Amino acid sequence: MHKIPSFAFVILALNGSAFAANLMLDFGPTAVAEPYLTLSPGHRTGVIAAGQTSWNTISSATPPSSLLYADGTAATGVILGLGQESTGSNNIISFSTPITRTDLAGTGGGAANQTKLLINNSIYGNDTSSTAAGRDGFFGGGGSTSDGAAIGMSLSGLAAGNYQVLVMSRNTNSNNASSPTKIYTAVGAASGNFDFGALTATIQSNVGYSNAAYTSQYESFVNGENYVAINFTITEGQTFFLAVDGANDASERRGFLNMVQIVAVPEPTTYVLSCGTLLLFGLRRRR
Repeated sequence: MHKIPSFAFVILALNGSAFAANLMLDFGPTAVAEPYLTLSPGHRTGVIAAGQTSWNTISSATPPSSLLYADGTAATGVILGLGQESTGSNNIISFSTPITRTDLAGTGGGAANQTKLLINNSIYGNDTSSTAAGRDGFFGGGGSTSDGAAIGMSLSGLAAGNYQVLVMSRNTNSNNASSPTKIYTAVGAASGNFDFGALTATIQSNVGYSNAAYTSQYESFVNGENYVAINFTITEGQTFFLAVDGANDASERRGFLNMVQIVAVPEPTTYVLSCGTLLLFGLRRRR
């Protein structure tokens, strides 16, 4: 007699099918590798299955010609665009203006009496040999308090549906103080520019902690603090746009981008039907 598949099996099967269109982008010079393949907000919150570990390494201002989904299959037709403000603080990402800095090392910061970002069990990795997706990244050109530029990306070719984008955006070379960033998203027709001036930002607070105040805040992903999650819906033929800007003109005007995860959110009816199909399969196997 065959047993009914366990609930764990049902969830595993759903993660292998309903969530197969997840896309993971790692920005910066270091590719994600073991033991950090699943050290991400998507994996830790459970919206990306542990077995989905294919990261796209974005190490140049020129986007790669092809991408992979998180399950390792080809993301055929999905095209990534990258750009930054041609003039700092003009609130328009130009996809013909290359991102100036693609070499954020993610040193963890070295300010005295401040908790370093790179510590044991940190979401940024344990030390400077870390290959965690959140450690390194890209950032905009210009001065941090004068003409620093926002940076951004576009994705065309996504299937119509509901999605969640998870973003890590931090200057991981500094642990000196809080340095918030503003994240803007939109969907629309394909364009060479993304004007985010009239949009409302989602804030990533990027709190800095003194040694005395630190209570393991860098050891867990906290939405709004060290990453943000934003839902969006896209229709056939639309493009997804994202921009990141500095949130404090007195200390940091530049935009920083460490990693992006695009998670396909199944319709509730699809989820229910999938569960029903699996349960019926289990009952049939038992009979």
